[in-house]
Amino acid sequence: MKKVTIMTLLVFGLVIGFSASVVLAAEQTSQSKSEGKAEKGWNQALKTQVSLAEAKVSLLKARSEFWINKNKEASLRSLEETKMYLKEAYQSADQSTRARIAGLKSQMETVKNAVHKKSQQAGSKLTDLADRSEAALNTAIAETSARATAMKGETATRLALAQAKASAMKAKIALEIDKSPEKAKQALTEAEGYLAEAKTSASQWSGQGIAKLQTETREAKKALTDNAREAKRKLDALISHTGDQLKAYRTRVKESEKVNLLRKRYAQLEAQAAILKARLAAEKAETYEQAQLYLEEAKGWYTRTKSRAEDASRQQLVAMEKRIDEAGVVLKEKGKQARNKLSDLIIQAGELVKGE
Repeated sequence: MKKVTIMTLLVFGLVIGFSASVVLAAEQTSQSKSEGKAEKGWNQALKTQVSLAEAKVSLLKARSEFWINKNKEASLRSLEETKMYLKEAYQSADQSTRARIAGLKSQMETVKNAVHKKSQQAGSKLTDLADRSEAALNTAIAETSARATAMKGETATRLALAQAKASAMKAKIALEIDKSPEKAKQALTEAEGYLAEAKTSASQWSGQGIAKLQTETREAKKALTDNAREAKRKLDALISHTGDQLKAYRTRVKESEKVNLLRKRYAQLEAQAAILKARLAAEKAETYEQAQLYLEEAKGWYTRTKSRAEDASRQQLVAMEKRIDEAGVVLKEKGKQARNKLSDLIIQAGELVKGE
């Protein structure tokens, strides 16, 4: 009878242990899926942002061709480009941005017809469409920022978990090598602090796992006072489970090469858009000051891109900054030479984007 009871308890223990492992594995799988989804969402938001920036530049080109160069055909070609970029943006956009893009797409045909007929309303319709595209782009930027914040949260959680694991290992060393339960307690107090940090920035799934680690840490601390052997066992389990929680995350949050290229392209498109706006503003003497501000904006975008660029790209960006400064000096003269200089700058900015 005694043997039967022991066997029953052993089997029961194995079943409980196996069930716990299955639950933990299921939670980690769900967590990985959730975090993978967050990263994918961030990439999609960034793609939308870049496509809308492309659309914004094409619309500014359409305005420039129609208003300055009086080139109806070139303006219509730029509007076709805009339509293509809006389609790309729609495919990767979130729901609220899609609603804005759908509005822009429905407005496109009206604008194209006005440009085709060279009607008096064409210029104002182009301006209105450009303003609306800017609003859609701002929505996409807000979405990207929100996604990036979520990714930063995951990074903070993983770092805090790694520190918690290190503290648990310090506790094990203090107990087994230094024979100092007091030092072990101090190390576990550190671990508690790091786990609290990890939980603050964690997702819902991660938070549940971290709460279990916090319970294990408290139990290990209590065992240090009552039973050294039990404390060792609990410390081993804590270190192992913290490691499992870390494995549920990706090895590191790394901006892929593709993401870096998207960011770089977006900055260069914004710079190109600012130069196009400067050229439009330079058409009238009363808006020359606004043109200068647009040039400063373009230079700012190139400066930001330069900090992440490789040597060859950095040299191109430095050259663009120099050309912008030169254009700014000429712009103060408020003459035809300034407008020509800006037109050349538009071409150079476009070539820089194409070269990526």
